[in-house]
Amino acid sequence: MTVTVSRTRGRTGSRAAGGRLTGTGAMIRLALRRDRIKLPLWVLAITALIPRFYGAATTVVAPTPEARLEATLMIQGSFMKVLAGPVFGDPAGTSQQYFLLAYWVEFLLAAALMTILLVTRHTRAEEQTGRAELVRAAAVGRHAQLTAALVLALIGNAALALCSAAAAIAVGFPIGGALLFGASLAAAGLVFGALTAVTAQVTEHSRGAAGLAGVALAVAWILRGAGALQSPEGGPLFWLSPLGWSQQTRVLADERWWPLGLPVLAAGLLVAAAYALAERRDLGASLVAPRPGRASAAPWVRSPFALALRLQQAAIGWWAAAFLAVGLILGAMTGGMLTTDLPIFSAGADLGRAWIGLMVFTGSLYTAVFAVLSVLRLRTEEVRGRSGPVLAGPTGRVTWFGASLLVTVLAVVVLLAVYGAGLGVGAAVSTGDPAYVGEVTRACLIRAPEVLVLLAVPAALLGLAPRLLGLAWAALAYCGFVTVLGTYAGLPDWVPNTSALSHLPWTPLGTFTPVATVVLTALAAILTALGLYGLRRRDLATG
Repeated sequence: MTVTVSRTRGRTGSRAAGGRLTGTGAMIRLALRRDRIKLPLWVLAITALIPRFYGAATTVVAPTPEARLEATLMIQGSFMKVLAGPVFGDPAGTSQQYFLLAYWVEFLLAAALMTILLVTRHTRAEEQTGRAELVRAAAVGRHAQLTAALVLALIGNAALALCSAAAAIAVGFPIGGALLFGASLAAAGLVFGALTAVTAQVTEHSRGAAGLAGVALAVAWILRGAGALQSPEGGPLFWLSPLGWSQQTRVLADERWWPLGLPVLAAGLLVAAAYALAERRDLGASLVAPRPGRASAAPWVRSPFALALRLQQAAIGWWAAAFLAVGLILGAMTGGMLTTDLPIFSAGADLGRAWIGLMVFTGSLYTAVFAVLSVLRLRTEEVRGRSGPVLAGPTGRVTWFGASLLVTVLAVVVLLAVYGAGLGVGAAVSTGDPAYVGEVTRACLIRAPEVLVLLAVPAALLGLAPRLLGLAWAALAYCGFVTVLGTYAGLPDWVPNTSALSHLPWTPLGTFTPVATVVLTALAAILTALGLYGLRRRDLATG
C-alpha cells in the first residue's frame, strides 16, 4: 500500500502562514462593529461643541472687537496663558482666532481622551475580561488585536479631523485653516493612542493603562502651560508637549503644517515600542508584575466600608492631587480678572469674586464626574464577577452598595474642600486678600448637595435599570449645558430650573440657601433609596 501525504493549507494552517498579523482584517471589522455607537458619539459630541463654544465665545465672553482685544490682552499678560497658550497673530484678531485662543486646548484634550479610552477598550480591557483569550484561540496572530485597535484609532481620528474641519468652516474658518485645525486634533489623538498602546503592555488592568496614559496627558498639559509662560510664542518646554506641537501649527496666524511631523514621528516610535513590548509578555500578563496581596486581610479592611475605601483610595488620591493643582492654577488667575471689563460679568460686579464663583461652579462639575465614575465602577465590579465573592459571605447587597456610596459621598466632600482650598490659596496669592481661602473653601462645600443629586442618578439607575447607566452622563451633560448656556441658547426660562446645578447661587460666595439645600439633599436621598430598593429585587450579573 502506498500512502501519499499532501500539505494542504486550510484554516488551521493560516495562522502559521500569516504570522503575528493573521486575522487583522477580521479584528478590525469586529472592532468597528463593537464601536459602531461609542466612537461616532465621541466624534459627533466633540464636533458639536465647536459651534457651541464658538457661539459662547462670540456672544457671551467677547461679542465685540473691543471685548476680544481686551480678553486677548488679559490672557497674554496674565497667568491665564497656562490654560490658553501663546497668542499667535494679531491680538485684535477675528472671532475665529479668539475661539482658538480660548478653547483650542480643550478640543485637543478631548481628542486625546477619546483615543486613550478607545485603545484601552480594545487592548488591555479585552485581556482583562478574558475575551482576548477566546479570540486568540482561533486563527488570530499575536499582534492582530493591537493592530486593529490602532487602525480603529486612526479611523476615529481621521473622522474627527474631517468633522471638526467641517464644523470650523461652518463658523467662518477658511478651508485651509479648518483642515489644519482638524489635523491638529487628530495628531494629538494619535500620539496618545500610540502611548496607550504602550501602557497597555505595562500594566495588568485597563484602569491602570488608561491611568498611566492620563498622567502623561496631564504632564503634557503642564509642560504646554509652563512653556506658554516662558515665551510669547511658546518656550522650550512648550515644544516638549504633544499638545504644544498641535498648537504650534498656528492656525489662522502664520499657518504651518510641518509641526505635525513631530506627533507622526512620536506616534510611529511609540507604536514600534508597543509591538516590541508585546513580544516580551504572555497574553493577560503585564511587564510590571502585580504585587501579591497578603494572605489575610488587615483588621481595618474587614468591613464593607473599609473594603470600599481601600478600593477607591488610589482614585481619590489622584483626583485630590489634580483638584489641588487645578484649583491653584484657576485661583491664580483671579488677580488678572480684577482689571477686566468683559461682558460675561455684570457691570459693577466684584470681578474677582465673580470669576471665583464661576470656578466654584466648575469645581462642582468636576466633582460630579468623579461621582458618576465611582458608581460606574460598582457596575464593573458586578459584571466582571468581583462582587460575587463579597456577597457570598455575610455582606448583603444593601450593605455592599451603601458602603460604596458612603465612601463616594465622603470623597465628594473631601474633593470639594481640596479644590476650594487650592482655589482660595491661588486667589489669595494673586490678589493679596487672605480672606479668599476660607470664603472659597466654604463656597465649594456649600455646593455639595447638587453633586450628591448627580451621584444619586447613576445610583438609582444601577439598582433599577443597570443597562441604562449611560444616561447618568446624559444627565450630567444636560445639567451643565442648560445651567451655563441655557439662557444664551434661547431656551425658555423654565428649562434651566430643571437642572440640579441651577438652584444654588454662584455669587456672593458662600451664600447658604437652606430651602434649596434641603430639597436637593432630599432628592438625592430618594434617588439613592430607589437604587437600593431596585438592587435588592433584581438579579446580579454573574460575570
